[in-house]
Amino acid sequence: MIITKIKQIAKTNRYHIYADDKWFGIFLDETLAFHKIKTGDDFEESVLEKIKFENDKKLSFDMAVSYMEKYIVTEKGVKDYLRKKNFSEQTIKSTIEKLHSYNLINDERFAKEYFASMSKSQGKNTIINKLRLKGISKEIIDELLENIDEDSQIENAIALAKKFVKNREKSAKTKQKCLAHLVYKGYDYPVALKATKEAIDFENEGENDDWI
Repeated sequence: MIITKIKQIAKTNRYHIYADDKWFGIFLDETLAFHKIKTGDDFEESVLEKIKFENDKKLSFDMAVSYMEKYIVTEKGVKDYLRKKNFSEQTIKSTIEKLHSYNLINDERFAKEYFASMSKSQGKNTIINKLRLKGISKEIIDELLENIDEDSQIENAIALAKKFVKNREKSAKTKQKCLAHLVYKGYDYPVALKATKEAIDFENEGENDDWI
């Protein structure tokens, strides 16, 4: 295979490589320098493929780290990103293992931090469902559920309920809507019910109807 074109990508350390007039891949400058690759060089296909595989492992890791500097993601999130960039499963596996070795990716830590950041506005059921979609394992989720502070869940639900009923008509209909709103937000029914009652009591002490 003859290297027919080498084109730098903007002002980065990455280059488009064309072999036999066809796009072959993206190579790092260090790979080009180490193997002294230049236009016109002739390589056995197997040799060039081997060089590309080693290059892809470095490139994949660099791109994964750059991606993680911009977004807080799970292991699944990184894998999905690299698949979109057309890296092979073998390359992705190597990258994930390297990220773990540097402790740059940690789903347990992610789950705890994500839950803490979202718990002010959403109930545990919604948050847990989102964590599942992000690829968090059942083991991590089960451990997270075991350590949830139920008092905090109630406090957060009450705060949301008070915000919901504020400036609304004081009626059984409002209470029912508030209860439905909290359940929709992911709170267990008993928590939503308790929060709704306390919010209404806060807004209109002494009201006593048989709304539920």
